[in-house]
Amino acid sequence: MDGSLRILLVSCALVSMLVSSSAQTCGSYTFSNNNLYTYCSDLSKLGSYIHWTRQANGTLEIAYRQPNFSSTNWIAWAINPNSTGMLGAQSLVAYVNSSAPYAYTSPVSSYSTKLEAGSLSFAVPKIQAENSNGEMIIYATLELSSDVTTVNQVWQEGPMSGDTPGTHSTTGEHVQSKGTLDLLSGQTSTGGSVTSSRVRRRNIHGVLNVVSWGTLMPLGAMIARYMKVFQAADPAWFYLHVACQCSGYIVGVAGWATGIKLGSESSSVQYDTHRNVGITLFCLGTLQVPNQYGEF
Repeated sequence: MDGSLRILLVSCALVSMLVSSSAQTCGSYTFSNNNLYTYCSDLSKLGSYIHWTRQANGTLEIAYRQPNFSSTNWIAWAINPNSTGMLGAQSLVAYVNSSAPYAYTSPVSSYSTKLEAGSLSFAVPKIQAENSNGEMIIYATLELSSDVTTVNQVWQEGPMSGDTPGTHSTTGEHVQSKGTLDLLSGQTSTGGSVTSSRVRRRNIHGVLNVVSWGTLMPLGAMIARYMKVFQAADPAWFYLHVACQCSGYIVGVAGWATGIKLGSESSSVQYDTHRNVGITLFCLGTLQVPNQYGEF
């Protein structure tokens, strides 16, 4: 039983590491208004996050978050319909005005912009800001065309100059905070690299489960079924069988944990068949591992 306990302890450690790792991404964030979004991305520059849900008619619900926000700064997130830079960006801006968060829309038409309020090239029927616990959030509803599935995004922060947004820094991350956003797949790209925490965890979840339940566990069963008939393979077949089953279980626990985490982040979407198959495989695998040591 000592060996069985070691396996279970290692599995629990893997689960803990996966859960704590996931907790550091945008997907684990809970909004004060309990809003739920289909996708989110940890933007690689300025420590920002973007959450969004796209409706079939093109309407986009977004929440742009800037942690470690200073009340003497402004933040902005924008869509640029025609290029990847600042010029032409249709921006959402927020700052603290008389101790209260204030959000508005501002089209960027020149490099010397002061982010004056103005209408965008698409309708924004709802925009508001929230400043809480050192974090500024812009909530907005954007009425985009139904055929828009990928957008150029730009995000920025800078100092306030009195009651007017001042010029942001033109070095470092401030000139790298741009990329593309795939509204359907949840993928974002910045400087050519694809980064999407939720899509990445989905891929990890799939690979771990294919390796464990789809490869190692069946391989262990086949070794026990076909190799033990050869005397020359005794007892090597048994150790190979146990190694495949136990390592498959450990990898499977990691895959199961990522699935649980992904499910908790998408409470509005539930895949019953997928979930039931996963629970069944995990239970059968858990019952199988202690039996390996009972055969010694």
